[in-house]
Amino acid sequence: MIASPARRLRILGGIAFLTLTATYLHVRPQWKRASFDYARDYYQSMSNYFGRGVYNNTLYTEGNEELVNQFYNSSNPCVSFPNSDGILLVMKTGATEAFDRIPTHLLTTLSCLPDFLIFSDMEQQIGPYHIYDALAEFEESAKAHNADFDLYRDQKECPVSQKSCVDAKRDGQKAWNLDKYKFLPMMEQTWRMRPGRDWYIFAEADTYVFWANIIHWLKEESRLNPREKLYLGSRSFIGGTPFAHGGSGYIISGTLLKHLIEYHPGVVKQYNVKGANECCGDLMLAQALDEYESVKVRQAWPMINGEKPSTLPYGPGHWCEPILTMHHMNAEEISSVWQFEQTRKTDRTLLIKDLYDALIMPKMQVSRQNWDNLSDDVCYINPDPDAQQRAEGHLRDRQKKEGDMNDVEKEAWKSPENCAKVCESQDVPDEEEWDLQTVVARKDGDPGTTNDTENAEDTSPSDAAAREAWKKSLNEKKRNRSCFQHRWHEEVCCTAKSFKLGAPKSAPDNGNAKAKWVSGWHLKGINDWIAAMGECKKPAWKTPDL
Repeated sequence: MIASPARRLRILGGIAFLTLTATYLHVRPQWKRASFDYARDYYQSMSNYFGRGVYNNTLYTEGNEELVNQFYNSSNPCVSFPNSDGILLVMKTGATEAFDRIPTHLLTTLSCLPDFLIFSDMEQQIGPYHIYDALAEFEESAKAHNADFDLYRDQKECPVSQKSCVDAKRDGQKAWNLDKYKFLPMMEQTWRMRPGRDWYIFAEADTYVFWANIIHWLKEESRLNPREKLYLGSRSFIGGTPFAHGGSGYIISGTLLKHLIEYHPGVVKQYNVKGANECCGDLMLAQALDEYESVKVRQAWPMINGEKPSTLPYGPGHWCEPILTMHHMNAEEISSVWQFEQTRKTDRTLLIKDLYDALIMPKMQVSRQNWDNLSDDVCYINPDPDAQQRAEGHLRDRQKKEGDMNDVEKEAWKSPENCAKVCESQDVPDEEEWDLQTVVARKDGDPGTTNDTENAEDTSPSDAAAREAWKKSLNEKKRNRSCFQHRWHEEVCCTAKSFKLGAPKSAPDNGNAKAKWVSGWHLKGINDWIAAMGECKKPAWKTPDL
């Protein structure tokens, strides 16, 4: 029997009703939870989107919690960047290293600058950033028979990446030989492309510039006039000639650069030819400035510095001074210091001590195996002639004379443990030991009384004055400490008048105990010195001098 259309509709409707009812009964227990989960997932996705740029601060660790924030907000890195009007950065690199070094700068130290120039020994492009060839206008006659330009020619013929060609040849000396020719041509091109700035800061690709400090110093603290002919840097000497060390960075006033390039049009060509007989481009720049402008470098060290956080000699002379530049920084170190600047809990002037407190102090420990902490101020070497011959020349030159050594120092070369005792021997008593020294000793045979303790504690004004004088004397000895750390290797013990972290060394292949590197830090002496110094009342800005 065939059902009528009306009946078929009723049957289908009943089936649909039963299906919906079963579905409802099945999902009802989960309905409320599912709706909440959807809303929660949506909220989290939107929060992640709008909160992008906030991460755990990987520098935050035990010991620096009061100095850096726990989280790193990288969403607006330029919010506190100082006004750099009138100041231009000129960075020098090489084609063999540009893609290893420059990208990190573009993400960090250069990211907030409105303008800068990058020069190399080959024209290149990194994203939207152009790298200019400092040697593009170098005379062909000067390059033709000069072996220093072999790399320059090879780079242009390399059909793949520069890194591939360089890795195949493994000759880094060629890049160094070519580098010296960039300095003077770079000055000429900089003035032609960006004339009229107050200050020109020249840096290498492994130089770190602390922009807040250096801009504040140039515009406020230094009281230097860019309309004067000024040349500032970390002064070095070669053959008696002073020059600003290029890797540390150096600063030239706009007036001096204008005079050098516009008033002496032949200077660049002259020094292009002279370069074949000179070692270094930064030296040639100093020679040109002296010859044509009678200007010598003014010393701005240690603010303009050739070290980095792990090699800075913390201690006397490297503590309350502000830091303007550092050198020998690899990409990871550049990124870490930028992160530190971004996550500091204060905007006050960044001092050298701040680098120690935040980046180095949490990593300090009593000793490290297979490590060189760069101790080399005073050395103690096995007196055996063979051991003396094995020792490096500059370490032999820094030996303490046997007649000037105490008993501890005479044994220092024998082991890492003996070496550590040199610094330990300079320890001074803590203030708490005053009470032990002022206890009134009873005479032999005298019976003890209940008043002994009271008699031992003299609270008279004279006692307070004596205690204060004693404390002052202790602090003076702590401030004058000359041994903070040690290093032992091949029966050579060396100590240092500052404290540094240093770098790892390879373990000896043959297991020779004498060949291992052992470094140690006298943490009590370091902490005593820091406590005796107290807080830096104000930044120790340096006035550049000749």
